[in-house]
Amino acid sequence: NGLVRGSHAVIYTRVSSKEQMESGDSLDTQKRYCEEYAQKKGLQVAEYFGGTYESAKSDERKEFNKMLRYVKKHKSISHIIVYSYDRFSRTGTNGAYISEQLQKQGIATVSVTQEIDTKTPSGTFQQNLYYLFSQFDNELRKEKCTTGMREKLKQGYWCWSLPTGYTNLNQGAKADKQQLVLNDE
Repeated sequence: NGLVRGSHAVIYTRVSSKEQMESGDSLDTQKRYCEEYAQKKGLQVAEYFGGTYESAKSDERKEFNKMLRYVKKHKSISHIIVYSYDRFSRTGTNGAYISEQLQKQGIATVSVTQEIDTKTPSGTFQQNLYYLFSQFDNELRKEKCTTGMREKLKQGYWCWSLPTGYTNLNQGAKADKQQLVLNDE
C-alpha cells in the first residue's frame, strides 16, 4: 500500500522544553540512534528536522510542518525516522491520521525504539496505539499538574507569574519557597 519511493530518509528530533534543548543530551542521543537506524536499514539521510523544543500536544509545530512539506515534495524520501513515536506526535488519533496519509504516499514513519512493521495491519495498529498512549500520557500529566497546582493554591501559594504590584525576592524557587512582597506598583 502506498507509492514506491526512494531509499532516502529524514530524521526528526525534538524535546519538550527549552531546558532539555539547552542540555543537548537528549537531542544528540535521538539523532545518533536515528542515524544508526538509517545506516542499518540502508537509508541515506537527506535532511534533518526538529533539533529544538516543540510541544507535540499539537501538530501545528513549525519544524514538524516544515518536515511534512519537505517529504511530500521530495519523491526520494521513503522514511521519517524518529527516536520514538511520541517524538513524532502526542495527539493520538491525529498523529495516527498523519502517519496513515504519509503511508499512502509511500512514506513510512518509523521509530528506532519501537520497531514495528507498519506495512501490516497489526503493525499499523501497534503504531496507532503508541500515538494513543502518548496522548493519554499527556492527559495524565496535565491532570497531575492541575491537581498539584490546586493543592498549592489551597495552601496559599501562587503558581503563576505574579500579578502587578508584587515582587518575588526568591526568583526561580518553587511556589512554597517564594518570598512575595509588595512593590511600588
